[in-house]
Amino acid sequence: MTSTGDKYASYQLSKAEMKAIEVHKYYLSRQAGYDVGLEYTIAHWLAHHASRWRKDRLTKELQEQMKEIERHKWIESEKAGRDLGDQAVFDWVRRFAAQWRHWKDQQEVTD
Repeated sequence: MTSTGDKYASYQLSKAEMKAIEVHKYYLSRQAGYDVGLEYTIAHWLAHHASRWRKDRLTKELQEQMKEIERHKWIESEKAGRDLGDQAVFDWVRRFAAQWRHWKDQQEVTD
């Protein structure tokens, strides 16, 4: 949800989306020569940028997650002395997926 209060809660925006919107607000305001306001910025971002931003973010996250899964698969296969294949993939999902997602969400907010 948003950290900007109840006024924008109905938009169901993540912290990472709000960070992207704040950057968007900066550029819109700079281009206009005055502060365009958060409400206008949110509406503009949702109408013109949200879909592409979300798709790009998801693509990037899936690629990063696959790298982590492949790393785990390699390490566990080396330990076992054989290719564990999907067994290692499912092991990573069961053991680390939720933690990775939480960590990733925190990283996006602090970057």
